Amino acid sequence: MAVIQALGIASSLGGPHNPHSNAAELIRDHLRYYATELKQPQLQWHMVYPKRNGTKDAELQRLNQRISQYTHYWAQSNTPFLAIDGDHSCAMGIWSGVLQSLKKDQRFGLIWLDAHMDAHTFCTSPTQNIHGMPIAALLGTTDKQLAHLYPGNKFIKPENLVLMGIRSFEAQEYKLLKTRGIKIIFSDSINDFSQNLLSVAQQLSLKTEVMGISIDMDFIEPLEAPGVATPVAHGIKAQELINALKLIRHWPKVVGLELSEYYPQSDQKNKTLELMEKIIFTFYNCKSP
Repeated sequence: MAVIQALGIASSLGGPHNPHSNAAELIRDHLRYYATELKQPQLQWHMVYPKRNGTKDAELQRLNQRISQYTHYWAQSNTPFLAIDGDHSCAMGIWSGVLQSLKKDQRFGLIWLDAHMDAHTFCTSPTQNIHGMPIAALLGTTDKQLAHLYPGNKFIKPENLVLMGIRSFEAQEYKLLKTRGIKIIFSDSINDFSQNLLSVAQQLSLKTEVMGISIDMDFIEPLEAPGVATPVAHGIKAQELINALKLIRHWPKVVGLELSEYYPQSDQKNKTLELMEKIIFTFYNCKSP
């Protein structure tokens, strides 16, 4: 199989816990074992680490700038990539890099699988945690402080963004997304996730040339994925996600997959770690260990 570029971002600066995350390192080390034993998946790893000096805002700005340089290069050369990060604020760097790579006649579509809307700004967030703000930043609907953290000047068009699995949000986020006309599929309205995801992907594919998928691990039922920073009950079953990814894994328009918010300290017997590995093996059509 082709070599997949893998970006490991050892940061949870935007989350409520320790600013250094070892999530990407754990995934990398486990997958390296399988690469040796099974000769797959073929991942070429690039690690990005936050510095431990300066303000959080300054480091997040620097970190997202570095992240965007990687994904800009890969998207521009049509090279598929995997991104593993400690918190969802890294999505600002990952997907802004893809947006910056677009040619004039190209449009970008993003499928966002998450329990939360992640559409706050510093003006609306009750926690001020930046992992709850990447959607607002990607849409260009920001305050001055959040705009400073976004490493680009291109934004996703509202009609090309779909949020799925939502079940925890604040009124300000919902108002922002509804005002912009964002399609939101709430968790309790999903009866057949495979068909829902396939339909969303098909609709986005009709109006975009490049696509991405961002998965916050709290999208999944916490009994099956306990190792997350902000668990929310009644998520999508893990096997439903696996089955759904099988339907869209060969789509040439999908340039990147992001897995976010793995919090190893809350994991139980490596349930979440092993599920993330299964997601990666499934999406890249590898033989499961």
